[in-house]
Amino acid sequence: MNQSSAAKKEASQISLWSMLWPKIRPYRWLVLLAMVFNAAHGIAISYQTLMTKYLIDDVVLKAGITMDARMQKLFWLMGAYLAISLIGRMAVWHIGFRIFTYVRERVLMALRLNFFSHVNHLCLRFHRSHKSGELFNYLFGSTLGQIQSYFQQFTLQVPGAVFTLIWTLAWVARWDWIMTGVLSISVATTVLVLNSSRRIMRTITREFQQTETAVSGYVADLLRGSRDVKLFAIEEQVQEDFSEQVDMIRKKSYEREVKTHLQWMKQEGVGYFCFVLLCIMGAIRFLHGQITIGEFQAYLASFGALQGPLQTIFNVGTQKGGAQASLERLEKVMTTVSSTPDPAKPVQPVPGAGDIVFTGASFRYDDAWVLRNMALTIPYGQHVALVGPSGAGKTTLIQLVLRLYDVSEGVLALGGADIRKYKGADLRRRFGVVPQDPFIFSTTIRENLQIVAPEAPEQRIIDACKLANAWEFIEKMPEKLDTKMAEAGATLSGGQRQRVAIARALLAEPAYFVLDEATSALDTLSERLIQNSVETAMKGRTALIIAHRLATVKNCDRVLVLENGYVVQDGTYADLTQRPGLFADLVAGQQLRA
Repeated sequence: MNQSSAAKKEASQISLWSMLWPKIRPYRWLVLLAMVFNAAHGIAISYQTLMTKYLIDDVVLKAGITMDARMQKLFWLMGAYLAISLIGRMAVWHIGFRIFTYVRERVLMALRLNFFSHVNHLCLRFHRSHKSGELFNYLFGSTLGQIQSYFQQFTLQVPGAVFTLIWTLAWVARWDWIMTGVLSISVATTVLVLNSSRRIMRTITREFQQTETAVSGYVADLLRGSRDVKLFAIEEQVQEDFSEQVDMIRKKSYEREVKTHLQWMKQEGVGYFCFVLLCIMGAIRFLHGQITIGEFQAYLASFGALQGPLQTIFNVGTQKGGAQASLERLEKVMTTVSSTPDPAKPVQPVPGAGDIVFTGASFRYDDAWVLRNMALTIPYGQHVALVGPSGAGKTTLIQLVLRLYDVSEGVLALGGADIRKYKGADLRRRFGVVPQDPFIFSTTIRENLQIVAPEAPEQRIIDACKLANAWEFIEKMPEKLDTKMAEAGATLSGGQRQRVAIARALLAEPAYFVLDEATSALDTLSERLIQNSVETAMKGRTALIIAHRLATVKNCDRVLVLENGYVVQDGTYADLTQRPGLFADLVAGQQLRA
């Protein structure tokens, strides 16, 4: 092995255990105890294997002793066998297994919590580039499964396997050095083959995991889009796409299994040659009177018995490759840095009444500029409508104010301080947000609403629902507020989801409102019923409203017209309709609907 490959191997080992050790460390004495029990289990296996020598030589073929003495030795030997088997192998093994399983589940829980916590606090840039199916696979799929399996085999199986090998070889060395040497050479040859197979399997596993991640993310996306599949009648096309993905997994799985089987065959073939060598040498040594028939039998039994421990070591070596590949995938996510990090010393508290000021603010996503050189002040309490063609930057402006993204250039301030100096969660708690397509969690309506106000009493929740015109359908449900929602609120219509989202925003009683086409899914009557309530709730508070309906725009204090990332017009509804420009064109072209 050259210096470079040795360095890579060492770095790989450090990388794997450097991630596992902090999670294992609180339970290190329990892990050590489990390994001690499992080591004792290995010694018991050695005794079971070598017991045949004493049964044949000291009981069955022993000359010059009476039948009573022979039977006494037999019962003592069998009694020791049962005691060691039942206590040393079964009971001790079970205790070690229980201890390890307790630690394993604790370590897995810590890994899942750390991963989810990190991902949960990452920015929208990260979540836009990673599918939910991929992240789910990290948490509960083969990624953590590979690490779990390696940790289990290493702790639970390896100590027993190693002690079985060492104890067996040390014991038979007392009988005949030549036969022990042949047995040792067989073991060493097998280990060399196993190490070769381990390197090959690491590459095979990494390639399969890459394919599995890509396919799982794609299939998860197909399942999430089931409604639109029905809507556009593309079931057959989606079925073909799914078939292609499944076929890709089939091919990769077949390739992986065949290559894995070849590695097993390589090891098995070496075992056959070694067994023949051991039989020939054992026969020669016995015929020359160098070993007894019992010892000959024990050597043959030892060779067969050592295949199990060697196979365990082979599995652990193979699984280490899979665990390392999984770790590299986890580390890639865990070392991802948020593009909107919380400051080391955040400004406290976030002001409840402050102006929003853009100063030379620009934003780009990757290489595409979305907003450019914005110089804008929104005084506290002002209601501002954001209008413009699709892709003009309206939603991005809102996302910057909520600090879902940070400006690429310039400064965005709230209450006189750069919003990057506030903790993101503290900032967003000041806002009541109603997105165009609100997400409803798979829990009760009550819990969906109490996300923003966990301690809100029942009457306050009902009042918010009535203001949002949501109580009319909620009170007809079987459990009313305690009715559980289907996944993503699938049991509700688009308009009902929007009304729940409006009720949630009203319940928060925020200092600032953000409404992104908040009533786009409502009919005209429902919108009128809600609009007065919402406007009353927003009175005296800042409101940023993305709207395509003239009724909404007319009631705002100010209209900002965006195009290609610039604010091209700024004024009241009355002013902008009287002067030529994009706003007048949007109204004339009915892009702002009556």
